[in-house]
Amino acid sequence: MGAEWVLYLLVLLSLFSVSILFERNFFYRSALKGIEDFRKNLRDAVSSGEWDRALTIAKSRNHSQPMDKPDLESAMAVALLSERKGSPEILNELAQDHVVRARVKWERSLSLLATIGNNAPFVGLFGTVLGIIKAFNDLSLNAAGGAGASGVTAGVADALVATAVGILVAIPAVVGFNLFQRRTKAALSQAEALKCFLVGKIAGQAGNH
Repeated sequence: MGAEWVLYLLVLLSLFSVSILFERNFFYRSALKGIEDFRKNLRDAVSSGEWDRALTIAKSRNHSQPMDKPDLESAMAVALLSERKGSPEILNELAQDHVVRARVKWERSLSLLATIGNNAPFVGLFGTVLGIIKAFNDLSLNAAGGAGASGVTAGVADALVATAVGILVAIPAVVGFNLFQRRTKAALSQAEALKCFLVGKIAGQAGNH
């Protein structure tokens, strides 16, 4: 058995990886669309003490988001602005609930990309080993017929293609995983900053009363 079936497997992994890359890229673009304006408008409203306007801004953003492509901030903001009488500890837990539930959707399929990126080269190497074994086996069977080193080198060259394809499959998967993970971490940091801002303002308002 040669490396052909391994090459087919790598092609399938490549198609699967590319489909994840496109789906994740579309997800993040949709989830982050207009997020900068939302943050600015919400912070301005809260800083001005316009709590009802802030809640309206948060609800409008939250309702406009597709359920399968949520941002990390609008649902959290709605929850905090709707429950402004709780203690900071309760508000933090309430906000964390919404962020964690959205985070699950943000990190979906990233582990698959990481798995493909980490293991595709080994799959390719496995195909190369099988191809080399086949090449030497063919040499031993055909030695009496005059097959020489050229037959072995041709078989080895074909087998090495599997390693090259494995690396080629791994590179975009690893790059995509790193980029998407960095984007998720940045969005989580922004959500944490907004949460701290809102909880602080709500606590300050409660203290004034």
